[in-house]
Amino acid sequence: MLEVSSIAAEVRLGMDFAEYYKTTSLYQRNKALIRELSTPPPGANDLFFPTQYSQSSLGQFKSCLWKQWITYWRSPDYNLVRFFFTLVTALMVGTVFWRVGMKRNTSGDLSKVLGAMFGAVMFVGINNCQTVQPVVAVERTVFYRERAAGMYSALPYALAQVICEIPYVFVQASYYVVLVYAMVNFEWKVEKFFWFFFISFFSFLYFTYYGMMTVSITPNQQVASIFAAAFYGIFNLFSGFFIPRPKIPKYWVWYYWICPVAWTVYGLIVSQYRDVTKEINILGTNHNVTIKQYIDDQYGFKSDFMGPVAGVLVAFTVFFAFVFAFCIKTMNFQNR
Repeated sequence: MLEVSSIAAEVRLGMDFAEYYKTTSLYQRNKALIRELSTPPPGANDLFFPTQYSQSSLGQFKSCLWKQWITYWRSPDYNLVRFFFTLVTALMVGTVFWRVGMKRNTSGDLSKVLGAMFGAVMFVGINNCQTVQPVVAVERTVFYRERAAGMYSALPYALAQVICEIPYVFVQASYYVVLVYAMVNFEWKVEKFFWFFFISFFSFLYFTYYGMMTVSITPNQQVASIFAAAFYGIFNLFSGFFIPRPKIPKYWVWYYWICPVAWTVYGLIVSQYRDVTKEINILGTNHNVTIKQYIDDQYGFKSDFMGPVAGVLVAFTVFFAFVFAFCIKTMNFQNR
């Protein structure tokens, strides 16, 4: 067909196919049919669709959740890397701080435990933040194309991606807590173990959502990595580990209360030592105080503050997830 209707065929026959077509009866019949079909019959109504999308919000969410779940399951380079890194970190922390959890003779012993908790959460948390960024960046490109095609809206997509992370982080936190708790030799009480798991799980989760959030508010993964890294140092500085809260200048202490890592350290320490009345020696002095009193005086950790700590950790997790969903919906970084 292309050969017989080409320009070379027109030259060979000495005619213009388009002009010749306009002189035929077929052209006249087609023009009349177009005019007839372009005029709606009397009493006809315009096409109307009650919703913008073919599926309800729940249907869109189910489809997006199924799609994201399959995508995550088929991404071993992402999930296996963070699982392996968490395993190595747990073994490293457990061996470096082998059985120091029950050593409670001096304030230096408590500092070791605090360092173990702080370091482990930061290592795994930052790794979660960095590894999730390329996954979200690729998925966002797919989302732009599929949203433009009218397949689904932004909120079901964002909610599905947020929920898909939960079971993977749950598995990650489970074996991390079991290994670290046993090797560091914390006190084996059901309440203390599950507080340790709760805080670790939500800390890993808010770091993951923080990484997703940084991608949603930046044009690409490279900028997101730089943006996220800029806050790692601030999280470290105001975590309450390097500078205890009572020693932070009053004009900067406000940032301590909005630093998520500070609440993680607060919860980990208080959950393990809030009921310990054993006396310890403060290094450099002959003064002995109970552990419960020491963490209150030195770090400002109140023994009856675990409820608010848990609430704030959940709030940080929800906040980062909400900002991710909101920015995915409202911000568009497409080049065209």
